[in-house]
Amino acid sequence: MVVDSVELLGLGAGVVSTLASAPQLIKIIRTKSAQDVSLAMFLMAMLGTVLWGTYGWLKSAPSIIVWNAVGFLLFGAIVYLKLRHSKA
Repeated sequence: MVVDSVELLGLGAGVVSTLASAPQLIKIIRTKSAQDVSLAMFLMAMLGTVLWGTYGWLKSAPSIIVWNAVGFLLFGAIVYLKLRHSKA
């Protein structure tokens, strides 16, 4: 498989923007607190990854598909932990 420079740029952009949420996830796991995390923001981010992933699928763009799938998993983990660690 040959990857052109534009797809390589997309892969790099995907790595940086998707993994930007990883420190938040790690902090929630370490502190077992998600009090200051916005549930609405991460639900919207999850919806955005679904829409972008669908767009990537329709355009046959692997970098968009892959990194939005990873983003969905990261955002989903944050939402799960937010709900799990929220006070009832």
